[in-house]
Amino acid sequence: MKKFFENLFDKKELVDPEEDNSVLISAISLMIEVSLADEIMDDAEIETLKSVLLKEFSVSQSEIDGLISDAKANQNSSTSLYEFTRKINDEYKFEDKKNLILSMWKIAFADGNIDKYEEYVIRKVSDLIYISHPDFIKSKQVAREEYENRKT
Repeated sequence: MKKFFENLFDKKELVDPEEDNSVLISAISLMIEVSLADEIMDDAEIETLKSVLLKEFSVSQSEIDGLISDAKANQNSSTSLYEFTRKINDEYKFEDKKNLILSMWKIAFADGNIDKYEEYVIRKVSDLIYISHPDFIKSKQVAREEYENRKT
């Protein structure tokens, strides 16, 4: 009986992280939202998204296309950023949230042009996941430096 109640209230024990990609799909949906903010999702942004998923989110090469496809469908059917940011707030630690914002900036810089709508989306997500303005700016600077170092 005691075990029953422990399992009933311990959600993390009941959910297999391998089966539940909803948080990762939410993060990818937010990154796709940035890439679509200027209404053009170019090859550089797609390649940067894939690179970020491989390096920062430890997604395997074989999973990338499926996760991006799921995230696009999720993003297309959403009505607001809140449904994605709610999951991020529920599951991500502060450092993970900062990493997400940095990843969003990397995608925004991928095509060499920061559109005002891309910056707006990142700012909005930052606010919704409780990232301070100094951390928002620092992430932007780090992503800009990485982009400029790649160019040369």
